[in-house]
Amino acid sequence: MSIYCSECGSVVSKEDIFCNACGSKLDKLKTAKFTTTPSYSKSTSTYQHQPRKRLYRSVNDRWIAGVCGGLGTYFNIDPILIRIGFIIISILGYGMGLIIYIVLALLVEEES
Repeated sequence: MSIYCSECGSVVSKEDIFCNACGSKLDKLKTAKFTTTPSYSKSTSTYQHQPRKRLYRSVNDRWIAGVCGGLGTYFNIDPILIRIGFIIISILGYGMGLIIYIVLALLVEEES
């Protein structure tokens, strides 16, 4: 019986801590759910057991509007790095980081 990564669907062993294909940390409870071969959709070549990832503004990890916390959750990186990136883009890009932040705060819905 094989175990599959819940992020990318590749085969992992029981001893692995990180997926060899996508590098995501393996949650043993999450990967144990998919102990059968994942099924493919012929039209899109995506796994049917993976939920579609959505971008939301964070409710828990927010300083202003939750945009950086939501981006950090979506890309699975620390939101501090996103915040630093927005500051650098704002300084070097003549305020474009601030404009992008405001647009995302208006367009991206808040997580429930």
